Amino acid sequence: MKNRKANFILNNKTILILFFVFLLILLLPISTAAEMELTEPEYQSFKLNNGMEFMVFPDHSIPLIKYSIYYNVGAIDEEEGRTGISHFLEHLMFLGTQNLPEGEIDDLISSVGGQLNAATSFDYTYYYHEVPSSTLELVMALEADRMQNLKFIEQQVNREREVIKQERRMRVENNIFSKGFEKIKAYAFQGSYLEHNVIGWMEDINNISTADLKKYYQSYYSPNNALVVVSGDVEVEAVKKLAQKYYSNYETAVLERKDFELSEQKIEKEYQVELNTNIPYALQLYQIPPADKLELAALEIFLDVLANNQSSRLKEKLQKEAGIILDSGAFIYPLRQESFALIYFIPANPNLVEKAQQAFDREVDKIFNQGITKQEFEIVKKQYQKSLVFSQKNINSAASTYALNKLRFNNPELFAAKIEYINNLTKEEVVQIAQKYFSENQRTKGYILPEIKGGVQQ
Repeated sequence: MKNRKANFILNNKTILILFFVFLLILLLPISTAAEMELTEPEYQSFKLNNGMEFMVFPDHSIPLIKYSIYYNVGAIDEEEGRTGISHFLEHLMFLGTQNLPEGEIDDLISSVGGQLNAATSFDYTYYYHEVPSSTLELVMALEADRMQNLKFIEQQVNREREVIKQERRMRVENNIFSKGFEKIKAYAFQGSYLEHNVIGWMEDINNISTADLKKYYQSYYSPNNALVVVSGDVEVEAVKKLAQKYYSNYETAVLERKDFELSEQKIEKEYQVELNTNIPYALQLYQIPPADKLELAALEIFLDVLANNQSSRLKEKLQKEAGIILDSGAFIYPLRQESFALIYFIPANPNLVEKAQQAFDREVDKIFNQGITKQEFEIVKKQYQKSLVFSQKNINSAASTYALNKLRFNNPELFAAKIEYINNLTKEEVVQIAQKYFSENQRTKGYILPEIKGGVQQ
């Protein structure tokens, strides 16, 4: 797919990249309290009779718009044996409709100086266009056509299957960290909706049929499972008029959702993967609540204090002072359902894995028993506040944040509530909440280790 290359969210190789990007944000100068105030974007929302929802964020500073359509379906909605079907369908959405031949959508958007792309996540799939504001009707017509009239041609499906298989080889199977992380996460969440990644298992990619894809499309690509977000140089009334014109006659679908409950983990688990690598990795996986729980902000601050910040406990004690790890990092992955947090560190060599793990456990215990210092809490909290507010300065970014909270929880104002929660958060509360979710009996320890060949560890 032109300029897309299957842009699924949280493809495994981005885990380390996310950490370094987050570090860059944290290293920005600390702002004052006044600079951290949140200016909420102005927007209007409306719903058609068929349940299709719209959010409009006017900003007339430049004559451009971003038109996004979110479908409330992703990898966690997939059936066993059909993993990766959400991402597979995303590929097909660019291969033509009953009205437009393959390549025509790209050509039309390029001809007006615009660009388009798409992404598949664990809990949603979305498509977007960035175009001149004068072409609003064009993109609305194109997306309305794709919602109802997608073509399913066996030859195209099989061709795209090979593209996706090669993508999986490149992103997962030929990447040591990604390959190991996939196996460890599958063990940690075996039998649940978190067991597989967005791209799916290779066996399932091979077996997904054209009929499977068409059924999935008809089940979830419906007006009552979609949210359109338009931001930029646009008038609300214009969007309403075109929404009625292009979408109001579409019929709703009966949406079926699987059981998303995760079994509570009460005993620590451990899993080792031996791969062709000289660098070991140590991973700690934990269950976390859905993204509408404000406690997640406290967990993120805890992870910054422990592993992410340049002066974090792991970087100061284990990396700089003891020299037993090369790096560390952590993140949470927010979803509409229960999800996971990952903490990782890279032992300096394979012989230091156990020592590094023991040192990691001691640092966590110190925080749990002795708390966070006032200085490190204030530094991390202010940096975290700044990163959140900075992320909303752009109208398109703000619209995306509000849209996801609307799509997942029907609560677009959740971000403002998160800011208020963080403003009032104390260091004692951070530790209490971390103890609630990050105890040893709630984790899965995973290790990516060098293969042992001929009795010798490589």
